[in-house]
Amino acid sequence: MSFELIRTYKPSGTNGSLRYGSEKICHTIELPWKGNQPFVSCIPEGRYLLEKRITHERGFHLILKSVPGRSWILIHPANEAQTELEGCIAPVMELTGIGKGTNSRDSLEKLLEVFEEALKHQEHIYITIKEKSVMNILERAKKPTPKLFKKLRTVGLILAAAGGAILGAPIALPAGLITVAGYLTVGASVLTAVSQVTVEDEGKTPPLPEVKNKGDAPR
Repeated sequence: MSFELIRTYKPSGTNGSLRYGSEKICHTIELPWKGNQPFVSCIPEGRYLLEKRITHERGFHLILKSVPGRSWILIHPANEAQTELEGCIAPVMELTGIGKGTNSRDSLEKLLEVFEEALKHQEHIYITIKEKSVMNILERAKKPTPKLFKKLRTVGLILAAAGGAILGAPIALPAGLITVAGYLTVGASVLTAVSQVTVEDEGKTPPLPEVKNKGDAPR
């Protein structure tokens, strides 16, 4: 079992959700993706060895090993990516914006506790970083529908109501009209369903560059 960081990319920063197995530990904040440039970009997606370390300045924290083209990529406290991070990852309790959050130190303490527990069951701990791609039903319900699809959804509802009214009419109607009403109802249902599951684009990850590991290069 490994840690999993699911990212959502934005031009001004990167937000994420950090899990271990089925347990959600905290949110994360990072710099935006800028081609893996040291100091200004988050690191590439991938699977990295995760180790615990301690320094006088930061106390206990975690470090990602063998990150392509980068070094000293840490998981340490920070509440604002643009002013406090140079490529590292910061755990936060709540997200307050893009690349911004709260209670980072408390989140790190929780993360370290989970890390220590994981070490009791396996010698090496890894973290897998990837982009968020699949949204569940609850998440979909919270997402905005594009304006065009809102209009199409409305049209679909109107057509479905018209077809239903014809099919449910208390008087005998021509067979051709009944058939048309059936097709109308089915088509309207499909149109409504497609419109309902369409969400506004949150931004995509630029393609990853081919980067060779250069050892102890700057962050």
